[in-house]
Amino acid sequence: MMEMLVQKTYKPHEIIVNEGDEGLGWFILKSGRVGVFKGSLKIAEYSETGSIFGELSGILKRPRTAMLQALTTSEVVCIDCTLTELIRQQPSIARKILVNLAERLVKTTDDFWGAVGSVDDKSNDLISTW
Repeated sequence: MMEMLVQKTYKPHEIIVNEGDEGLGWFILKSGRVGVFKGSLKIAEYSETGSIFGELSGILKRPRTAMLQALTTSEVVCIDCTLTELIRQQPSIARKILVNLAERLVKTTDDFWGAVGSVDDKSNDLISTW
């Protein structure tokens, strides 16, 4: 059971995974800072101990959608297993991933509506064009 959890240390600028890499695993930040990059654009950063990242590829069994790179010396727990194995063997981690994804969905939704305006504003715009 514990062989699915491996702690690794990454040096500054060391790549954890590349965009397009295959792999089931996800990661938990123990210390340091990790950046998430699409091309040369940093789209997110993890610096809070216990942050879980890289989970979409593990859950969806798809290639990595972004590059993960250590921004500082970073200790990371690598979890290498399927979602089913994670739920069975590490339910507290699986629960944290679920909560994390829900929080990111709420933030993305809020950011979207902040960028386009409220639903009522858009409805009024549509009605006035009829």
